[in-house]
Amino acid sequence: MASPLRQLELFAVDLDDTSDDDDAFSSSSSRAPTVGSSRASVASVDNVKNREKKRRTPLSPREQESQPHLTSDARTFANTIIAFLGSGMLGLPFAFRQCGILLGLATLVFVAAVSTYAMLLVVQCKYKLREQGRRVTTYGEIGHIAAGRVGGLLVDCSLVVSQSSFCIAYLIFIASNAHKFLEVPRELVVAVCAPPLVAFSLLKHMRELAFVALLADVMVLLGLAVVLWKDLAYMELNQSRVEALGALSSVPFFFGVATYCFEGVGMVLPLENSMQHKRNFTPILVSTVVIVTAIYATFGICGYLAFGDATQDVITLNIDGSDGLATIVKLFLCAGLFFTHPVMLFPVFEVLKPLVRVKSGQRGRREGREGSLDRSSGTVEGPVGDQVDETKSALLRATVVLITALIAAGVPNFGRFIAFIGSTCCALLGFVLPALFYLRIYEADAPLSGQRVPWLKKALLYVIMLIGALVFGAGVYDAIASMF
Repeated sequence: MASPLRQLELFAVDLDDTSDDDDAFSSSSSRAPTVGSSRASVASVDNVKNREKKRRTPLSPREQESQPHLTSDARTFANTIIAFLGSGMLGLPFAFRQCGILLGLATLVFVAAVSTYAMLLVVQCKYKLREQGRRVTTYGEIGHIAAGRVGGLLVDCSLVVSQSSFCIAYLIFIASNAHKFLEVPRELVVAVCAPPLVAFSLLKHMRELAFVALLADVMVLLGLAVVLWKDLAYMELNQSRVEALGALSSVPFFFGVATYCFEGVGMVLPLENSMQHKRNFTPILVSTVVIVTAIYATFGICGYLAFGDATQDVITLNIDGSDGLATIVKLFLCAGLFFTHPVMLFPVFEVLKPLVRVKSGQRGRREGREGSLDRSSGTVEGPVGDQVDETKSALLRATVVLITALIAAGVPNFGRFIAFIGSTCCALLGFVLPALFYLRIYEADAPLSGQRVPWLKKALLYVIMLIGALVFGAGVYDAIASMF
């Protein structure tokens, strides 16, 4: 899950790459041929005009490395680490309490390995499509080409739900901590947060959120560091029992939390696109995940060792509220996650933007357009083309924010919620779809390239899809069971 500042940077790079390529395939584009008809796809590529071929041809490594806006390996490494360190860490100690130290550690490492492999599958899909002359830049574009409109829609819907759910988790965290510290109803805390969040959502440009994103990053990272330091201090005082091996029935819960923490498939292509030396992306990603896994394990195990059976779903609830430093830490984390909320919703608004567009040929109202003047409003009425209806856009943004607030007010358990999101949306995005898209793209290309997917790798891809499907089912079952 990307940090707020990194989310803005990657989103900006992604938009720049798309705007530079007139033939970039959007997830909703009907022009992109799918891999279901490989002969037609190749024929369409072979018959395009020379000008189209030139625009579609990917940049050479030398051309890529000459781009001034691309990032160095060191910065990519640092950005990737920061991107993974987020609110999901606060639920890891509770997950270790449920699963035990050894079983939890094994599950964490397994999820890290599978998530990394799946993220690299998406990058491989990108380069296979570029070999065919398709200059793709986003996960949704790959989904659209691999599985048609359904594939693109699956990616977009999953991203919308997962990003919105991250924001819901932030509000649950803020409400839970404020409820314990101030002894006020959780619903009241969410209600107080909602109006300023609606105001933030009306900002139209990413640069207006840059300072907010930086502030959120600093507050969250400082808060997490101090929480770990407090855990180490509490470990000497803990007398409760600590389990090495918990019940196997708790593995799906831990799997969901870990998948939530490692959800990063949506940021992989923007990260790789932003690199100056793209050939180094795989070793950088792998080394980053190894370090992040070590940080996750340390944070989760130390939190569990500090409080044992008393470990709560949000580790900050265990820290003594009378401690001045602990209070500052909670304020930092709450403020950081509050400011992260509007940043995480920005990609959601971009995906939903087609819902508020006024299509060509329709009548609409927009300032500065030619047409009949509406004297009462001072706006111009006439054909607006493919423009955004600003009133509908504002209402849509406010509605999304209010929906996240309403759900947060009704969901009291932070740990259970992030496990559910990890088991459903994140498992679909991070496990099932990458393996499925890889198989469809490479199998469709096999008759022409003569390179088929090895049976061992194909079996591994089916296993990954099966794991994702099982985790998805377990997450839904656990959510339903917890209601009764």
